[in-house]
Amino acid sequence: MSISRLGKFMVLAAALAIGPAALAQPPTDAPDDGAAFQCSDGSKMVLSFAETGDGIAALVWLHGASYRLDYLPPEPGPVQVAWSDGEHSLTWSPGVRLMWMASDAHLMCGRGEHKH
Repeated sequence: MSISRLGKFMVLAAALAIGPAALAQPPTDAPDDGAAFQCSDGSKMVLSFAETGDGIAALVWLHGASYRLDYLPPEPGPVQVAWSDGEHSLTWSPGVRLMWMASDAHLMCGRGEHKH
């Protein structure tokens, strides 16, 4: 399987791994066409995906703002799928752990706890 196909497979696996236990009700002003995840600061992240010519982009709604993050090719190391717009990033790792990084935020959303 090529890296490109492997990356797309991992994105699909991440999307399919979103089970009812990980889903939360989205806030009333959030888009209703995605999966909602509870975050470590008490907020909710709504996540959906869009096909692009270069892979699958992550569409993220968080703290009242929306973001379109492009898929990043996999790097050696632990299994994960990442998206970024250069300023914000979203990383999925097994166990439905989503890590949001921005200049003013570092959040873990979904199942599991984040430890440094």
